Amino acid sequence: MKPLLIVFVFLVFWDPALAGLIPILPEMHKKCYGNGICRLECYGSEMLVAYCMFQLECCVKGNPDP
Repeated sequence: MKPLLIVFVFLVFWDPALAGLIPILPEMHKKCYGNGICRLECYGSEMLVAYCMFQLECCVKGNPDP
């Protein structure tokens, strides 16, 4: 397990694109707008109701009232 962790840390510091994702990870799947969830993109069965930090979408299941 430790070698895998070391490789991941090395890749994060080596690749700036991966390093940019680190602040987003705690925000993903965070609760928003009542019972919504922050995601990169809403599923087909969900509706976009707001935006979270880092341009994540706040998605609510079904068809919520306006």
